[in-house]
Amino acid sequence: MTDRPDPLNTPVRSGSTLTVTLFGDNGRIDQALSAELERRGCRTHAVSVKTGWLTSAQNVICRLDTEAGQRALEGLAGQHRPHATVIAMCEKPADELDVRRLQDLCKECGRHHDVSLIWHSSVGDAAASALPPIEHLAVSIVDEVSAKVGHADGSSFTSRFVDLS
Repeated sequence: MTDRPDPLNTPVRSGSTLTVTLFGDNGRIDQALSAELERRGCRTHAVSVKTGWLTSAQNVICRLDTEAGQRALEGLAGQHRPHATVIAMCEKPADELDVRRLQDLCKECGRHHDVSLIWHSSVGDAAASALPPIEHLAVSIVDEVSAKVGHADGSSFTSRFVDLS
């Protein structure tokens, strides 16, 4: 028996092995995301420096709580770059102005790309919980990747909250 949330049963695939560009900090959350992507048959291209947007990125997870993720999404906003599917994620800030700023940035990107903003509660102390919050978060994010991949190249913006408590 496992504490793993039930992920989508199908691997994440788009005809061939899918590569997901992960803009983050190479910390525990990024490692959990990479492990879950690998478990579902994907490769991960991890970017942990603030390079901005990479034009080769098509399927992306942007951690907005990191400099690399923040700069990548800012580099994509308002640009007519090749179409991308972007899952932007971060712990929901306590400051409403920060919430509005990040949401507006994602909406701007959603004018030309397919963008999902996923807020989450604090991951807290992963060892103290029966259901490891980082693993639960990784499954939720990769489920979103799986749901978005392979859809028509449209532009949209969606937002939701994942409660890890």
